[in-house]
Amino acid sequence: MKYLPLIWAALRRKPARTLLTCFSIVTAFFLFGALQGINVGIAQIMRLTSESHLVVMSRVTMMAPMPLAHAAQILSVPGVTAVSPINILLGNYQRPNNPIVIVGTDFDALMKIGTNLQVAPEQVAAMRRTRDGIIVGVMAAKRNGWKVGDRIPIHSLNTTKTDGTSDWVFDIVGTYTLQQPDWATQIYANYDFINQAVIAGKNQSIEFYVGLSDMAKSAAIAQAIDDRFANSPDQTTTANEKDFLESILRQIGDINFLVNGVVVAVLFTLLFLTSNTIAQSVRERTSELAVLKTVGFTDAGVQWLVLAEALFLSLVSAAIGVALASRVLPWLTSGPALSAQGIGTMHVPGLVYAVGAALAVLVALVSGVPPAVRARRLNIVTALSGR
Repeated sequence: MKYLPLIWAALRRKPARTLLTCFSIVTAFFLFGALQGINVGIAQIMRLTSESHLVVMSRVTMMAPMPLAHAAQILSVPGVTAVSPINILLGNYQRPNNPIVIVGTDFDALMKIGTNLQVAPEQVAAMRRTRDGIIVGVMAAKRNGWKVGDRIPIHSLNTTKTDGTSDWVFDIVGTYTLQQPDWATQIYANYDFINQAVIAGKNQSIEFYVGLSDMAKSAAIAQAIDDRFANSPDQTTTANEKDFLESILRQIGDINFLVNGVVVAVLFTLLFLTSNTIAQSVRERTSELAVLKTVGFTDAGVQWLVLAEALFLSLVSAAIGVALASRVLPWLTSGPALSAQGIGTMHVPGLVYAVGAALAVLVALVSGVPPAVRARRLNIVTALSGR
């Protein structure tokens, strides 16, 4: 601690340069923390998907509507135990910037299919009795201040009712949670209630969730479903939920590789910046370091003083960057737009703090060792003579 004033004085010698370097390191470690949090969030999505049921979609394009009559034909395929149609009501609650997505489904069938939803049996029964009932994710309820028994108005953006309005009212009859409660953000309504009330898109479904009697036969059952509609004007493509999501992610690319590539590129660039900063700082203080040796500092002492300067700058800036990421990432991913799409709050994983500290030390050593060694070898007479 007795050397801290010397380190602080060295950093304050060129405050603008120090601040710019600090800002660069903070930015680099903010990106590192945030991107790793997103990486973990994507892995979380994959863990929430299941291979125990199938998703049937239009072969033409994702979200293209299919006839509701497909449900009966899918249910007749051997090995299928339950089928739930899906429709989507897009709207907002109380204000335009609070988007709401309500998923219309056969909730009884959905529970039989084997999703990860955790709902009290009495609330499932209440959903069955209440045509305009909804089951709300615990995070969606918390964000909007809802509770069981509330009656909530939704202004729809994509549907018009038979009475000519776009305003809906739903009764909250229950809530659901997941093994990861932060991701319980969706809202489920009765398919029949929405289907009977709309003018356009009646008796259509954008997806069918399909329960299986034997998960080992999912590939054969998926093929049998697609074969059933091979000559239909509404052909289908079927896959289990996990494979379906993986196919979408593959279209984007290897997310993990892209994220790690960005982090490596940023840290590599950071090495050049900090190396140049520390080296320049030492060159400008050659005579001052010589004076330190003159008044009794050993060669090793001067060397460690320079290294401590690099470590202090790197560790403090990295800590600020990761701390900012841990605050900003949950704030960005807990907004209504993402929550409405079923995306839960993402957090910076605990391991990032340890890895970040190790990377900060590595950056400090790589950038600080060469100038520290030069400071150690500094000749007093040569340095004070200005040569």
